[in-house]
Amino acid sequence: MNLVKSPIISCSRRTDIPAFLMNWVIQQMKIGYVDVINPFNRKQISHISLKPEDVKCWVWWSKNFEDWIKKFNENKNLFRIYRGHSFQFTINSPSELENNVKISLENRFKQLAWLIKEFGLLAVNFRFDPIILYKKHNSNKVYSNLDHFEYIIKNVSVFGLKEMIFSFATIYPKVKSRMYTRGYIPIDPTFEKKKEILDNMIEICAKYDIKMKACCQPDLLEIEGIEQAHCIDAYKIERIVKEPIPKIKDTGQRDHCGCSKSKDIGGYSGIFRCKHNCAYCYASPAKR
Repeated sequence: MNLVKSPIISCSRRTDIPAFLMNWVIQQMKIGYVDVINPFNRKQISHISLKPEDVKCWVWWSKNFEDWIKKFNENKNLFRIYRGHSFQFTINSPSELENNVKISLENRFKQLAWLIKEFGLLAVNFRFDPIILYKKHNSNKVYSNLDHFEYIIKNVSVFGLKEMIFSFATIYPKVKSRMYTRGYIPIDPTFEKKKEILDNMIEICAKYDIKMKACCQPDLLEIEGIEQAHCIDAYKIERIVKEPIPKIKDTGQRDHCGCSKSKDIGGYSGIFRCKHNCAYCYASPAKR
């Protein structure tokens, strides 16, 4: 099997590896490669190099970096043989849709402060993602996960962050089915409703000098104050690692994704089944 080399390793869009699978990923780092099954074609397996001479930057995605920070402090020599680490940190309002995200906002702010101190502002992307509206069975009241939005923005702005990546939840059939099974009815708002919500969010973000960047939702770019997100950004990573990074669009993502090419080493099932089990998640394969 040929060894696939990528200067950027994504870990992972598909599941929260930093929160739940750090022992596994550290083992793979030490081995120097990982076999990744294509989630849409299980017969296709990629043999991906994790050798430091091939990997210039790891991009870590999580809602809780507690275990990542612990494992980093225990394995500094291993982590530091790689040129760069970048972080996609999702901090949403506490919500009944995220019942298994047990860590408090305050502890997540502490994690955010630690990551910025250790790796710098350039290495950390703050995400409020996704925005979701929903009802409960036998009720016409509309709920959302925006309750603590200004509180979160106020606190993350203290650390000097100037951008927030967001999207509205995409209501895939399996998302609708899962939420319905749990007693929720997801709402796919009209463009006009989204604009109404975003105009308020833009006003809040402006108070704290934070720009809003939309992920994979080109229609929202028509709204003044909304810019295109580039979650994995080769230009930014090049500045982090101080070495050239190929500026190639990741055609393996959704059509309107602004990300640069990377290799994702996560999965959706088996050991990768995410224990957060958020009700709205596109990646979770089951109703549970």
